[in-house]
This record gives sequence, structure tokens and C-alpha cells, in this order.
Amino acid sequence: MNLTITFIDGHSVKIKLHESARRWATHVRKIANKYKYSLNKALSAIDTGKTVNDETLQLTKDDKDKANRVYDILLQTIMKLEQVRPIGFEVPETFTQDQGLLNKLHRYYTESASEVNQHSEVFELASKINYCVHELESFTSTRESGYNSDLWFHIQDYPIPMDCWIDLNKEEQENYKFFEYDYKYTVRLDRSILGKCVLQAFEENDNPNAKDCTGRLGSFGGFFIDTNNNLKKLYQSDKFRNWCNRHGRQLDKLPLEFVIGYVEQFSDTPESYQSKQLAKLTFDIDHHH
Repeated sequence: MNLTITFIDGHSVKIKLHESARRWATHVRKIANKYKYSLNKALSAIDTGKTVNDETLQLTKDDKDKANRVYDILLQTIMKLEQVRPIGFEVPETFTQDQGLLNKLHRYYTESASEVNQHSEVFELASKINYCVHELESFTSTRESGYNSDLWFHIQDYPIPMDCWIDLNKEEQENYKFFEYDYKYTVRLDRSILGKCVLQAFEENDNPNAKDCTGRLGSFGGFFIDTNNNLKKLYQSDKFRNWCNRHGRQLDKLPLEFVIGYVEQFSDTPESYQSKQLAKLTFDIDHHH
């Protein structure tokens, strides 16, 4: 099974897909025909005060003054929830860059999302808390430096339409196989997770034993291409191993990544793709070998 990604400058990336990604590939072929796919274009679901071409973008570390705006939206949302599903802990009036607080808010969201009706106002408000938390995460003072993939391919609509979701419970084992592959350029699913993936729990000094710390149990069609081996190096670092040990976990027993294949060929230098514009995804998945 192959996936060829072409760009508007005529260059391409050719990917060999694992057989275990067949259901995923069939699904993504369908949604890629319906919705626009993008490369590295993180839109925001709330008004962050940062817009380009009428689209609201996510905040980064450089947008410090705007973080207060998002924090105000967060406080307003928490006040609305007081009537219907109180969060149950104190939240300071101003943003204190406290990752522990964001972890608690995020857990409030994941618990609410699994207990309340997804068409209710409570779900909508809890989701807004989640969006605010994600905007504020890059500003915390205790954040571990983790890893960001250079190339992130994803549906451009945000929030992503629900028909883009595919449940991957059947393939859950794939989350445990990251170290079984020795690819130069790994292709893996992005972080479409209700709670947190292991890497995010590490970055946020959270607990990998929490019940909402999982592997990828589904996908909105997003995936990463790694142009170097830095992710593997991070997982093998003393800092990461020590964190695992502190929580009584073993590295090879954690659902680290869901690998779907590897790059067979870049027609241009791997680093140059970050700034390219995506043209289309072409799947060749019909014949079993």
C-alpha cells in the first residue's frame, strides 16, 4: 500500500504504508476527497487575537500579550459552567503559567466529555476549556521540552468535522510498536486523543498512569512525517526514562506512537517540505500484495 503526497511546486513524498493501516488509509482517502487537507496549519477554535487571511491561528510562545485574552475566555467559560457542572477547584484571576492547573482543567474536560451528551451546552463549554488549555500550554513555566514533528498533515477545518473520525480500537496494539521499526523517516498518526498521549504527559509533568493517558484509539486523519530521528532520541533519553521509572512504567510497555509506515522517497530535501503547499494525497490501496 502506498500514499503519494504531491505539492504545488511539483515535488512529492512517496510513503509505504503498513498493512495494519489499511482501514485508516481507506477512510482517509474518502475524507481527503471531501475536505481540504493542509500541512502545518494549526487553526484555533477560539478567538486568540491572532488572525491571518481571516483565519484564527493558534498561539505560540511569541504571542505572550495574547495569552491573557485566551485566559479571559477561559475564566468566562468556567463561570458559565458554575451553574451546570462546576469544575470544583480554584482558578486564579490572572494567568500564572501553572502547568499543574492546566492539567487539572484538561482532566475536567476529558471526564466531562466521556460523561455528558456531546450535543449539550455543557459539552460545548467543556470543549472550550480544552481549546483554551491547548492555547496556553506553550506558555507554562515548567514545561519539559518535548518534540514537535516538522511535517504535520491534517484536515484544515477546525474544529474537525466528526465524520472525519475513525475508531482504531482494533489496531490498538500498533501503539506499542514504535521501537520495533528502524526507519529513517517514520510516518505516524498525530495526537487525535481525547486525553493525552504519553509524550504530552511527559512534556506537562503529568502522570502516564492516568486513565486518560492513552495511545491513539482513533484518528481524524492527521499524521506526522519525521525528517530525523530526534523523537527516538527523546524517548531513549535519561530524562524520559527517569520520568517513566518515577511513575513505575517501562519504556517498551507504553503506547508511545502509532506508526503507519515510512517514507520511501522525498523528491526534494526533507527539510524543504515545511514551507511547501500541499496539492493532494493519492492512495494506492486496492490490491493486496
